[in-house]
Amino acid sequence: MHELKLVRALFKDLINLAQQKHAKKIKSVTIRMGDFSEITPEVVSFYFKDNSKNTIAEAAEIIFEHSPNRELRLLSFDYD
Repeated sequence: MHELKLVRALFKDLINLAQQKHAKKIKSVTIRMGDFSEITPEVVSFYFKDNSKNTIAEAAEIIFEHSPNRELRLLSFDYD
């Protein structure tokens, strides 16, 4: 469940930033992700897609950048 908390926090930050920019739809999200033993890109994608249902981020493409550090960070997002 630790990973769910991290993804929810990242998703909340994304939605808050998108609302500040008056985004209507988030098309893609770029996430920098380091090596975690319990979190993989597949896990992040699953939780992100689950949280994004019926939001402006639904169906957004998730792009991962690898980091040598242990981190999970929202880098950027593309929107309409």
